[in-house]
Amino acid sequence: MKRVLKFAPYLVLLLGFALRLYRLGANSLWYDETVSLLLARAEIPELIRHTAGDIHPPLYYLLLRFWVQLAGWWEFSAAFLSLWVGVLLIALVYRVTRVWTSPPTPLLKREGSWIALLAALFVAISPYNVWYSQEVRMYTVGATLGLLSVYFLRRMLAQSKIFSRDFFAYAIFTGLGFYTLYYFVFLMVFEWLWAAYRGWRVADGRWRIANRKLITDHRLLITDHWSLITDHRLLITFLLSQLTLVLLYLPWLPIAFRQATDPPVPPWREFVALPRILLETFSALAFGQAVDVNVFGFVALLLFIPMGALVWREWKSKFEIRNSKLETRNSRFEHQPSSLFLLGYFLMPLAAIYLFSLWKPLYHVRYMFTYSPAFYILAAYALYITARGLSAWGQVRRDAIPKLITAFAALLGIAFLALTGYSLYNFWHNPQYAKDDLRGAVNYLAEHWRPGDVILVNAGYAYPALEYYFPETLTRERLSHYRTIETIAPLILQTGSIDGAPNLGWGDPQSDFYATTAEETRAALDRVFANAPRVWMLRIYDTVVDPDGVIRDYFNTHAILLDDQSFGGESQTRVQGFITKPTRELPPNATRSNRNLGDRVELLGYETGAREVARGQFFDAVLYWKLLQTVNYNYQVSLQLLNANGENIAQVDETPLSDVLPMTRWEIASKKGADALYREPLRLKIPPTLAPGEYHAIAKLYNPRTLEVLGDVVDLGILTVR
Repeated sequence: MKRVLKFAPYLVLLLGFALRLYRLGANSLWYDETVSLLLARAEIPELIRHTAGDIHPPLYYLLLRFWVQLAGWWEFSAAFLSLWVGVLLIALVYRVTRVWTSPPTPLLKREGSWIALLAALFVAISPYNVWYSQEVRMYTVGATLGLLSVYFLRRMLAQSKIFSRDFFAYAIFTGLGFYTLYYFVFLMVFEWLWAAYRGWRVADGRWRIANRKLITDHRLLITDHWSLITDHRLLITFLLSQLTLVLLYLPWLPIAFRQATDPPVPPWREFVALPRILLETFSALAFGQAVDVNVFGFVALLLFIPMGALVWREWKSKFEIRNSKLETRNSRFEHQPSSLFLLGYFLMPLAAIYLFSLWKPLYHVRYMFTYSPAFYILAAYALYITARGLSAWGQVRRDAIPKLITAFAALLGIAFLALTGYSLYNFWHNPQYAKDDLRGAVNYLAEHWRPGDVILVNAGYAYPALEYYFPETLTRERLSHYRTIETIAPLILQTGSIDGAPNLGWGDPQSDFYATTAEETRAALDRVFANAPRVWMLRIYDTVVDPDGVIRDYFNTHAILLDDQSFGGESQTRVQGFITKPTRELPPNATRSNRNLGDRVELLGYETGAREVARGQFFDAVLYWKLLQTVNYNYQVSLQLLNANGENIAQVDETPLSDVLPMTRWEIASKKGADALYREPLRLKIPPTLAPGEYHAIAKLYNPRTLEVLGDVVDLGILTVR
């Protein structure tokens, strides 16, 4: 048994590491994660400036910046920071639980080891913990710092010396927590209330002891299972620690206060009723977020009953001891952890968030992760006490009932592990619970964007996904500031918050958030449509900044839908392409060809980009089509590069315009005359290994079923590859 307790913690750590490593970085980053990497790429002054105008403090982004500079910028390496901290959290839960639950009696120390092992195992296999240990965000860092803060707070208040090492450890870890996540303040609510309760216990115990005349020392040390400390020293220690925290946080405090009282971002959360909060929170704590909240939340609340029974039993026992003249320092109760303390550790912040949300909605299940370690410690403690009680009862009874109860408990354990595995499977493999596929959306945009196109990001602050995943350098501007911009790079226009609060972004022209009006937005779109032949729109969170659908209505009225693709994830990300205006005549700079292809389609003319292109770059061409007669299936267009021997060395094939607007939906030229032109931009990537020299660019239209080419091949001229 001693060998089990010696090696089991390492096996638990290894299991936790393996679960967190599996499929790490396999899925796309979602919006918040792309923000993390965007800030990590910035220089430190810009990073600080950006976070000062956002909703999170800068510490995690600074840590990530130093980490990715060593480990790399791709999803796997970036998420490894959270993975390491998540594994560290398992080890800390084991250590803290062992300290909190190991009695000083050597014969009973094994109890604390078993409880600590159970708590660490719960954290290691928890889908909730695995989820955030694979996310490029600050939540594992916040939970780890929160546990360290609470741990050293208890140690600090158990010292007779005010400025102890635990005092400084508490101040440092708590200060780092505030620099990591603003929701750390709700953990402080619990710590303040607990410190007040400790002070009351000291004063109350002093009064009781004085009345009973058990001791006469004027300092009146009372017995508590954590410490022997005078009431005035406890108060002084705690107040000095809070003053130290204020001094440590003073450089950021004005910014944090302004962000809290005058948020620079648009509100996106809605009020969540208390029953829903409880279901979501307990479901996530027990089974993660990749399960049905209503069903698993109810099951998780049932599992909470043993914890509640433990808290009640301990509180009742403590009440009876405190009202008994037999209260002694050696009471068995004094050797047990305070389950009421653990319950308050993760429920008081939840209660504070809910009460604050009555004024301004703040709740989201991910923020509860900061306070989650207490849940697993309390669960392990309750399970151990219950198992020990059943074991003792079974030794007294000699019938079959204890065996049946043991079998039932074993079945419950197997069911719990099965449900945990089910949640982990959903998290890793079920598209219903996948992150927003921004990688797929941006890659699709990159494949279909052509020179002259504009990309509209609605909501505008979601551009970090484009910055991270788009393979080319981007030019970014606010939509409301758009004028005619000459740029070779893809142009990204960020929409504003229509009829939003005037304080959005605090008037900073570099802020991601800004207020605008419907009229200003329509006027800006008029300018865009006058200059750009096509507009692509990345739609995500657009109902936050455009609740009345002003932009959607504008596109429905003024543009022709060219493409519409949906991508996985709860935010329902969409990429839409639009033709801004019909092509009425061939542009003056186009080469006229008037090539009749099979008496069905006419290639009226074409434009080409640069005639000299470096290897690995793109050759661009624009074809102008006219439909001569109705077609009943969709032809394909092919842009090819031929060497001197006429051999095809590179090509790209696609449906003219798009699968949403193929030839079968085109208007016949005879119906509309010269107005019925269709502009088709094509892009061909030059192979990086291609030998420098001159090549022929050609275009042809063919039947994809028979590979029959319609009419003659169109020669687009000579292309020099360097």
